Amino acid sequence: MCRLRQTWSDALSTAESNFRQLLASYSSNEWKHVPLPQDAPSPLKGKSRASSNPDLTDVVVHRKPTKSGEYVYRAALDVPIVDDTAAMESWKAIITTPELRQEWDPAVEGAHLVEMFDHRTRITKTKFTLGWPAK
Repeated sequence: MCRLRQTWSDALSTAESNFRQLLASYSSNEWKHVPLPQDAPSPLKGKSRASSNPDLTDVVVHRKPTKSGEYVYRAALDVPIVDDTAAMESWKAIITTPELRQEWDPAVEGAHLVEMFDHRTRITKTKFTLGWPAK
């Protein structure tokens, strides 16, 4: 069991360092424009606009090659915010609502709130999907 924990810890550390490296290279020239088939001509150089869906008209997509030769994709959406705290509270509500976790976390089949003591303390039940070979 100790070896399994160490493996998980190593995998988490590797993922965190990879994510931090990606964040640090956000404005780097390594990110290349991804042409989307529905793109309209963009006035901004090196940016792509997803125009087929009216909700995604301002999404900008770039990709960056990894050391293994695969690609990491980045999609960015600029959202005008009038009140700074309102937008952060909305995102926090989406991420912390147990019933919505299966929408953004592919490892979750379902989740629900068991008991809420206060706005910071709650008990949730989460059903995770089993990957191969346990499936």
